[in-house]
Amino acid sequence: MHEYFIVQNILKITEELMKKYPGKKIVKVVLLIGRYSGVEPDLLKSALEFFKKESPLEEAEILIEIEDFKIRCKDCKKDFSKEKWDLSCPFCDSFNTEVISGEKILLKTLELMDAN
Repeated sequence: MHEYFIVQNILKITEELMKKYPGKKIVKVVLLIGRYSGVEPDLLKSALEFFKKESPLEEAEILIEIEDFKIRCKDCKKDFSKEKWDLSCPFCDSFNTEVISGEKILLKTLELMDAN
């Protein structure tokens, strides 16, 4: 159900951004969703399609890109991807690691064109 609140925030952000671009309309939006963001991409897209009526996204194509879960080892300095929630380094077996991507949601791109 938190997809609904994410949609509300996306709509609010796009409404604020469009105030800076009078006479333009959004034709495409690209969202980047981390594999471990806790968001179900299909549910988010369905919710956006439903709630975008009478918003700046009303005519926009909505694309969702999935960002892999990437981790950096602080000991051996190598970056790696994981398919499951496992923070151990496959190179040196260290747990001294940090997540560098795959946990966030990002409004990556808005494509605009003249509204006329």
